[in-house]
Amino acid sequence: MEQLTTRCRTLAEKIYTLDENVYKALGSSLGRTLIGSREKVLSVLEHELSLRPQGQLILSDMALIGNMARTLPDGASRKQLLTEYNDIIVELKALEEELAKGDISDQKRVFLNPFATGAKPFSKDDHLVICIGRSYGSGGTEIGFQLADDLHINYYDATIFKDVLERLQAKREATEKHDIAETLHEMRHAHGLKLFTANFNRFHGLPTADALFFNQSQYIEELARKEDFVVMGRSADVILKNAGIPHISIFITAPFESRVKRLMEMHELSFKEAAKLLKREDKAHEHFYHRYTGFKWGSAVHYDLCINSASYGIHESEELIIRVIKARLREDLQALATRHQEFVEKADAELLARRAKQATDGI
Repeated sequence: MEQLTTRCRTLAEKIYTLDENVYKALGSSLGRTLIGSREKVLSVLEHELSLRPQGQLILSDMALIGNMARTLPDGASRKQLLTEYNDIIVELKALEEELAKGDISDQKRVFLNPFATGAKPFSKDDHLVICIGRSYGSGGTEIGFQLADDLHINYYDATIFKDVLERLQAKREATEKHDIAETLHEMRHAHGLKLFTANFNRFHGLPTADALFFNQSQYIEELARKEDFVVMGRSADVILKNAGIPHISIFITAPFESRVKRLMEMHELSFKEAAKLLKREDKAHEHFYHRYTGFKWGSAVHYDLCINSASYGIHESEELIIRVIKARLREDLQALATRHQEFVEKADAELLARRAKQATDGI
C-alpha cells in the first residue's frame, strides 16, 4: 500500500511538472490546465491515480496538456515535452493494469449492468429494466411501483403477470377456433404478445407452477427486448442474466422487527400474527427463488444493489435508486429522472422551511 501511494505521488508530480513546463514554454496565452495550489492539485491527482489511473479526470487533463504541447512552435521543446507526455501515458497504462489485478469486479456482471462504468454502452436501442427482489414487509413493492411511476415506465408483478397470462390463454383458445390457414398466417406475422401466445403450449405437460414460471420467464425476456419496466420478483434478475439481457438487480430488505411493526400497523395485526405472516411469506419467496435459480434468495452477492429500507424509508429508498441510475440513462429517461429529482429537492426544501418556521414560531 505504501509503495502504491509513493508511486501515485511521483506520477502526480510528473503530470504537474509537465503541465507547468508546457505552460512556461507557451507563455500565458492559453493558461495552466491544472489550476490551484501545488499541494491541492497533487492531492487530487494522487487520489484519482490511486482509484483509476485512466479515468476521465486524468485522461482529460493529459489530453489538454498534450494538445497544448503539440502547438509549441519550437521543435526541440515540442519533442522533449511530448516525449515526457508519452512516458507518463505509458506509466498510467502500467498502473491501471497493476490496479486491475486487485479489482474485484466480475466482467460478466459488469457487462450486464448498464449502470456500471465498464458496461456495454447504454444506447437508444437499450431498455431500462429494473429487477427488484424484496423481503416481505420491507416496502419493496411500494418502492418499485413509485419508481416506475416517477420514471414513467411500466410496472409488473406476480398479479399482473397472472392476469396477462390468463388473457393470453384465452386468446390462444380463441385462436384454435380459427381456420388453419388464417392461424398459420397470424403466426408468420406474430410479434410481441402474439408471438408469446403462439408459444404458450411450449411447456405443456409440466406441473402448473413450473409451466407458469417458464411462460413468465419467456414473457419477461420478450418485454426486456422491447420496453422499459420495473419487475417485482419472479426471479427476473436471473432470467435476464441467463438470457444475456442488460438490467440492474436490486434487493430491498429491513430488520425483522421493523417489518413486523409495519405489518402490525398496516393490517392491525398482533405481533404474533404479523411475525407468522412475515415468516411464511419470506419462506415462500425463498423457496420460489431457490427452486428456479438454484441461488439463495436475498444473498447480497446475487444483486447489484442492496438497500436497507429501514435506514431510508420508502421515499428516500426510491430516491437513492434514481440517483444511482440517473447518470447513465438514455437521454429521454435521464431528463425524466432529472426533472423528478428537481421536483423532490424543491419539495424537500419547502418541507425543511416549514419545519424551521414552525420551530421558530414555537419559541
